[in-house]
Amino acid sequence: MSDLTLSQGANAPYRPSLRLAGRDWLLILAAFFLSRLALYGMGYFGTQLYGPDVGPFQAYCQFDCVWFQRIIENGYDLYPRWLSKGNAANWAFMPLYPILAGSISNLLEVESLFGLMLVANLAFFISLPLMLLVLRQLRLGDDTARFGVWLLAFSPFSAYFVSGYTEPMFMALMLAMFLFAYREQWLMVAFLGIFISGTRNLGVMMVFPVLILALQAYGWREFFRFTERTLKVVFTLWLIPFGLFAYMVYLHNLVGDAFAFKHIQVAWGREMDSPLDWWLSGFELGGRKAYLSIMVMFGWALNLYLFSQKRWAEATLMFICCTIPLMTGLNAMPRYMFGLYPTLLAIILLTHRWPALRPAVLCLSGMVASFIAVAFVNHLFFTV
Repeated sequence: MSDLTLSQGANAPYRPSLRLAGRDWLLILAAFFLSRLALYGMGYFGTQLYGPDVGPFQAYCQFDCVWFQRIIENGYDLYPRWLSKGNAANWAFMPLYPILAGSISNLLEVESLFGLMLVANLAFFISLPLMLLVLRQLRLGDDTARFGVWLLAFSPFSAYFVSGYTEPMFMALMLAMFLFAYREQWLMVAFLGIFISGTRNLGVMMVFPVLILALQAYGWREFFRFTERTLKVVFTLWLIPFGLFAYMVYLHNLVGDAFAFKHIQVAWGREMDSPLDWWLSGFELGGRKAYLSIMVMFGWALNLYLFSQKRWAEATLMFICCTIPLMTGLNAMPRYMFGLYPTLLAIILLTHRWPALRPAVLCLSGMVASFIAVAFVNHLFFTV
């Protein structure tokens, strides 16, 4: 009972203190600054050795980052006009990240790239204590929680956590939503849900783990009794998609198509098909496509492990957020997987069961992160 308030009853949710000790903040600061130093350093030397001589921020502004810069500097397109065929527009990129980055850029009177990088790094910094708190909430022990912080800081695809991408914001919001959902603080989940669905369209899929956690906490019969706490859950489920719906209304008024963010994906060669067909096509095509198909298999293995551990909410979210992109192609599958809290949770649970694996996992993860960082800053398309 030492971690719980005295007012909580026997059936109250487990709510350990959200306060962090001084040594926790030392861990978080060390993980943050060492990972920034390592990744920006690898990016700098990667461009010095293999690519153009540019600064570390500019080196990490590849692919999606350029689109966010255009949104900040010119707003959303009125018609498709980008890429070699002139059939691409920036409608595929959700608005919250460029709004925040653009506001900071204007406030500080700096370039849009600086705003993008500042927001990304601040969001990632916030995700580190959230990871620590989430793992403590799951009662996995202090050693496992601290390992989770290091794994997040040096995850294999952490190049996306130092670049102008939505991954850091998406991770921070997802961790916060799971934390408060575990604690059954639904109004906080609802508030955060608006932002996650405005950060990435897949953020709307958080309705499923939230519903599963609520059903596990209360049982489905209570939802038919319309109790106060189940009404809060229903309100939360309705509110989470609000960020996406607001963007859809904006697109409808701008270009006459509320689903323009989805329809414009054809410009990048994304067409709806069976996820199994896309996965098999990777082995048929070979090269980087085969690598992507192998990574999909690795993701499936982690997903199955989550299900085997009866982490139904986390496993369901991982399955949805990996399957929907795979229905339109193999590109970016590794970053989609490792930009999810459930993916990292699966690895953390494995090492919780076998703690001796932790040093090897961190070493391997750091080596892969260095390789991906060098490839990313040199615009190699297998990192897309």
